[in-house]
This record gives sequence, structure tokens and C-alpha cells, in this order.
Amino acid sequence: MMQENVAKLAPITDVAAVRIPALNWQVPNVEGKKASVAIYAHLASKYGGQLTAAAAQEGLELYDEVVADARARPGAHPNIDLLFQVIADGSSHQLVVDKQ
Repeated sequence: MMQENVAKLAPITDVAAVRIPALNWQVPNVEGKKASVAIYAHLASKYGGQLTAAAAQEGLELYDEVVADARARPGAHPNIDLLFQVIADGSSHQLVVDKQ
């Protein structure tokens, strides 16, 4: 389950947002977005600040049961859609974690 996976990741109390400057993409650390912030901050840390296909695949594993809903409803989960896109096109993007 996604919430169980997120609970195992590093705390995000000092994270203001995660972003990909080249895509003008950002997820602020606010209610309703905290799981995505935790997942993307983990990927940034583990993959040297790069969102690669391998990082995206791990991200999908962390999102767990939400991935099926994202596949069924494109656009409903844009942070998961981004992972699908990175895997599909094999791209790599700088992933920045802004601290508070």
C-alpha cells in the first residue's frame, strides 16, 4: 500500500517542494501532496537528483495501488503520469528538492 511505503521513507518535514525546473513542474509540501513529495524526494536522494526511467519505475512501485487508478484515468494523477512519461520516452530530468 502506498501509505505504508511512504511511511518507510525519510521524513519530509524540512522539504518545501520538489520540482523539475526544465518542465516547470512542482509539487508543494501541502496536505494532499505529502505522499508525492516524500516519493519524489526519496527518488531525488537515491538517484543523484535525476528522475530517470529506473527512478520512475521505483516511483511507480512506491505509489503501489494508486498506479492502477492513474492508468485508468489519465490526468487524474499527474505526478504518476509524469513517471509513465519518463519511462515511455526514456528521458531524464533534474529533480530538485527545495528545503524550507
